[in-house]
Amino acid sequence: MIAHWLFNNRSRELILFCNGWGMDHHPLTVLESGGYDVLVLSDYSTFDPGFDIEALKSDYRSIHLVCWSFGVWAGQQLFAERSDLFTRCIALNGTLRPVDDRYGIPHQFFDATLENFSESIGDRFYRRMCRPDHVLQIFLEHRPQRRVENQKAELARLAELVASYREEKSIFDTAIISSRDMIVPTAHQISFWQGRCPIVGIEGCHYPFTGWQDWSEIVALHE
Repeated sequence: MIAHWLFNNRSRELILFCNGWGMDHHPLTVLESGGYDVLVLSDYSTFDPGFDIEALKSDYRSIHLVCWSFGVWAGQQLFAERSDLFTRCIALNGTLRPVDDRYGIPHQFFDATLENFSESIGDRFYRRMCRPDHVLQIFLEHRPQRRVENQKAELARLAELVASYREEKSIFDTAIISSRDMIVPTAHQISFWQGRCPIVGIEGCHYPFTGWQDWSEIVALHE
């Protein structure tokens, strides 16, 4: 796992962000700090964050957990026993059943991506993730700087972990769901989160960050 400080300005509030599969901090640089320090976790080939969350807590008045895409499942794995450390836990365009024909990414799409993954398949994934074209253009200007082999290895590891996962009580208090998600289908997310936590609907695609100016807008979202 890679931990990267996107903003570290000695703020009193921290956003701990669990990234999506295949990502790094670059696609998130479209957002300004909004007064928050932001620590980004990426690459779930291993599940060692490389820092002590208890020690980190002593440096901040509050910590908000924001998890995107596959990071929703990863955040649950990492912090299920330490959710009391967070002021808020937000799931963004993901569920706790990340590969599921009813509640997550359909098996056929996930399996085909893993089996055939290449640079061209990655580019196709980005196009599916970013609609309309102007969102894709912004994303490509901030695309992840990771090797294809590294991304595929991470996906293979996630496939193994998800296959053996037994669902736990959710740590999330809010689910933010884009209206046109073509990676984790919008309807699947709604079906999963209904009755589990409040849902906030937003306009946009799986990559939602072009719809905000800074991180404070995400944390401020409520039902």
